Order: sequence, then C-alpha cells, then structure tokens
Amino acid sequence: MVIDIVKNGRVRFWSVAEEDDYMNDIEITAANEASFSDWGLKPQILKRLSEMSIVEPTEVQKRCWKPILEGRDLLVQSRTGTGKTLAFALPLLHKSQGGYGSAEVLVVLPTRELAMQVAQSWEALGAEVALLYGGSGYAEQLDKLNKGVRIVVGTPGRICDHIARGSLRLDECQTLVLDEADEILDMGFAEEVDRVLEALPVSRQTLLFSATLHENMEELAAKTLRSPKRVSVSTGLAAAIDIAHYVYEVERDYKQDALCNIIQVENPSSALIFCHTKAEADELSERLRGDGIQAACLHGDMSQAERTRTLNAFRRGHLRFLVATDVAARGLDIRGITHVINLSVPREAETYIHRVGRTGRAGSAGIAITLVSPRDMAKFKAIAKALKIAIQIRPVPQRSDVRRMVREAFHSGICRLAECGVDPAFQVLAQELLDYIEPAEIVAILLSCSPQAKACINAGFDIPLPRQKKKKLSPEELKAEHKRQRMQDTAYNLARLGRAFLQINVGRSDGDIDEEKLLQLLVAVTGKRRQSFGRINMRRHTADFETPLEEAEKIARLLTGIHWEGKTLKVRIVSDGGGQDAAADTSGEPSGARKHAAARSVWFKSQRGQSQRGGHRSKSRSAALDKRRHNDPKNHKRR
Repeated sequence: MVIDIVKNGRVRFWSVAEEDDYMNDIEITAANEASFSDWGLKPQILKRLSEMSIVEPTEVQKRCWKPILEGRDLLVQSRTGTGKTLAFALPLLHKSQGGYGSAEVLVVLPTRELAMQVAQSWEALGAEVALLYGGSGYAEQLDKLNKGVRIVVGTPGRICDHIARGSLRLDECQTLVLDEADEILDMGFAEEVDRVLEALPVSRQTLLFSATLHENMEELAAKTLRSPKRVSVSTGLAAAIDIAHYVYEVERDYKQDALCNIIQVENPSSALIFCHTKAEADELSERLRGDGIQAACLHGDMSQAERTRTLNAFRRGHLRFLVATDVAARGLDIRGITHVINLSVPREAETYIHRVGRTGRAGSAGIAITLVSPRDMAKFKAIAKALKIAIQIRPVPQRSDVRRMVREAFHSGICRLAECGVDPAFQVLAQELLDYIEPAEIVAILLSCSPQAKACINAGFDIPLPRQKKKKLSPEELKAEHKRQRMQDTAYNLARLGRAFLQINVGRSDGDIDEEKLLQLLVAVTGKRRQSFGRINMRRHTADFETPLEEAEKIARLLTGIHWEGKTLKVRIVSDGGGQDAAADTSGEPSGARKHAAARSVWFKSQRGQSQRGGHRSKSRSAALDKRRHNDPKNHKRR
C-alpha cells in the first residue's frame, strides 16, 4: 500500500493494481545485497563510505540502485532523512566517466542550503562538484564550469543564469535530478524548470525525488519522465516509529511563555523551532536570547553569509536552538537534532512531514512537539489522522514544574562539585567567615551572585489553562439558555432601579381573566394603588407583574394561598416572567451587551409611569423654567 499526501491534507491510498494502471512498470524489487561491499562499487567510493561509517544501504538506496544503473527514469517518494541523496549519488558516481569534460549530471534543488549539503555529500564521496547558487559571486562558479566539472549542483535561478550566459552547456548531460521536486514547484520555480528542460537533451535520464506527491508533481512527472519506475519508501510518517509526537494545548497569547517552560523541562541538546513567518522567527529568537537561551533565527531575509554562519554555529553545537521558517529550513541535513518544535500547527499535512523529518534521522530517536491553540486542535488531529501518527496530549509545564526541575539540576551540580573536592585554601577562608557570619547567611550571599541560583527562584511562567470549548446545545437547550440570560439581565437591571417581577399561577386559560381583572385583584388584596404595579404580562397558564423591589416579598405572601377564580394562588419572585425562579441579585453582572439597552428601556418606562402619576410636578417644573427664561436679560434684549 502506498500513501499520497495531497495539498489539502487528504490521504490517497494506492493499491498495487491501481499503481499498475497509473504507471507502466510499478513493481519494486529491493536489492538483496545487505551491504555496499556486495554492490560492486568502485574501490574509491567504498573507501569513502567506510570513512563516513556508512556500511549498510537504506531501503530507498536499495530500490534505486539497479534502475538508475540501467538508465531508467524514476519517480521516488520517500520521506526526509531516509538517505535520498546517496540513493542517486552512488549509482551516478559509479557509472560516471570521471575526469573533466562536459557536464554529465545536473542536480536541481530548491534552496541554497540544500544545494550546499548535497554538494558536500558528493564531495565526501570523492567527486568534484560545481556548486551554483545565488547570493555568491560568479568567479568561483565560472572557474569550476570552465574546468569541465562533471557534476553540477545548484538552484533553479542561478542555473538558468549560467545557461543564459552560455557558461553552462547541457548538450551532453546524461542525467537530470530534481531533488525535493515538490518544494521546487511550491516555491514558484516551474518556469525555471521548463527553461532547464529545454537546454537538456531529450534522451536524458530524469530522476524525481520528493517527500510528498500532489497534483502539480504528477503533472511534472507526466511532462518530464519516460516510462518511469515508481519507488515509494516510508511515505509520510508511517515508518517514523522512532519519533514521539507530543501536543501541548495552550492559548495563542501564552505560547512563547509555554515554550520557555517546555524547553526548561525537556532540556533538548539541539532543537529546531518552526514559525510561520519571518517576523515570528525574529521575535521568538530575540525572546529566547533575552531569557538566556542560546538561540538564533534563520529566514529568507538574511544574507547568505549570515545564514551560513548561523548554520555552522548550530551544527557545531554553539547554538542549541534554531528558530526557522519552513522555506529556510527545508532540506537541512543536520545530525543530532533531538527535538522539532512547532510553535503553531502547520498549514498542511505535508508541511508537518517536512518539519518533523529534521529529527529521528538515520535510525535515531526524535521528539516532535506542537503547541496547539484550542481552536486549532481539531485541525491538528485531522493532520495526525491523515498521517496515521499517534499523538500524546500533555499538560503544559507550570512555573512550579520548571522551578523543581531547575532546582534538581542545580542541586546535582553542587553535589558533583563537592565530590570533586575543594581547595584547602578556600576551606580556611570559609572557616574564617563562619566566625563572623551564620552558615546559611554565607550560602545565601554566595547564591545571590550565581545566575544558576537566581534561575531556581525566577524560572518558569504560570500558563492559564485553555478555555474549555462550550458544549453544543440542542435547539431546546439553546432556547432555555437564551431565556435564562434574558431573565438574569432583566433581574439585574430591575434591581438597580428598585423593581422586581412576581409571577402568579393564573393565566389566559383560566376563564376570562385578563390584565384589568388581575390588576383589580392585586389592588384589592394588597391595598396598593394601581400605579404601584407596572406592566402585566398575561401568559397561557401564568402571569407576571412588576412591583417595587422592597415590597415584592410582602406582596407575594399576601397573595399566596388566596382562592380566586377556582384556583389557590401561588406567587413567586422571578426575573422577567420566564417561568423560572431567579431572585434579583445586584452583585452579578448580566451576560452580553443587552444590560445597557435593558436598563435604558426599564428606566424610560419607569419615567413614563412617574410622569403619568405625577403630572402636576412636571407642570410646576415647567412653570419655574418659563419664569427663569422670562427674567433673563438676554431674552429681553432679543425681544
């Protein structure tokens, strides 16, 4: 079974029969030989492999060996870190004429870093390589080309420049290798690839290597390959059993703090951290350096000299953390990367493949960590399901966890120093200090001068737990929730205005009861004026009415138990007549933005009621206002 990861994250499964229909000769036969010494390689190549401690071929190298020697076109799908470079370099170098002359092999790669790494692999096997890439001078490149180097490795743009200049002639080139071909297309080099193909002879051998296959790759394969043999090895991450996939759910605003905590707890010896944008990479690397962590960033805006210097420092272990974008880190072959950390969920499944492929290489174990916000959790689970990987969701380390780890490490370091012994001169000095200062005070003073000791006190951040996703409510539950919020809001606003709602267990279904008849009952039983009761809402089985808040309980007691219209009355304090108990609570804020509108509505209604009940006061105020206007000298002047 073969798996294709296409751009939208879907997984397409190919059976053997389907593959036979897709390409002419799809049967894959692995080489039986268990070591390179059984392949009949040239002695000088075997010697180089031995010096690099490379003894046994990988699966992709076994499957590519014979077809390449036979001159077959290949479409190879294999995940990053499976030895693709040697898979084409060994057979091509074995059948190379050697010496100098016209270019025999052209290897095209998407990035400068990847081109440099592939060229170094060829050189490690004893081949002389013309390395062509942008951001560097032409002089050295022209010297190599004029010399007649057989192997040419480069990026699409610079290769096209040399073709246009006439410094690179491909008339007699026998083999074209498109390595990381999917990324070449994704980076927009399709036109450059077409120009390279025009300069090559039609009878060439073409090898396409890619970690993923999507629609554009299939179009390129159909255009460039002739009766190709398809090789699929360790597609996706199914074979990457030595990579553990950990997920930390954290809100977006706290990701950098959470990352610092995770770094302290995991304590990776070498880690590659991926960001979506250059700005994120710059910001994160600066933050890590500010926290005393050895980190640098890698992205496309850096000059070639800066990129080379940063990569060399990372390879040599001078930097523990490299913060990079996807394009900048594509194809990096750096040994010893123990952790790959995704600050955010990759946009596509194939991006996750390329990122995680930086660790767990050559059979070593690796750890992939992804920081996922609650809103992206479903997307990441879909990626994991598509790639058939098992993920572990872990709680984010908190400040207490970090400080415990730092303290344990500090204590262990002090104990190791004590085991090594102490200079007697310092012991004498310590004894002199003990005559004047308490031992604990001396230790505290010395610890205050140690950055490691300060870290025991200041390390770590408190990370809030992610907000829980609200349960999806049914239409009935949603309606009840909206009603509850309306009741809460109205109760709050009525309480602020000194009003409350009471509900009574009679309604329109109980004979000919209406608002006027109910109001007459309320006035008769309570002895209050009609104006004391606000609006009355008649419902089918109940009714509710508005009263002053301080008198609500008294009115409810007076009405409860009375026999009226064939029913025993029951009255309770509610919010807005919704039929649920909800005593007014002025301490709780109403939910939503409705509280201001509801408050204004209730206030205006109450003002209208006061205006109707006390019209003489409004007239007296109007008369006083008219008198002031009449006595105003300005008004006399105008008149």
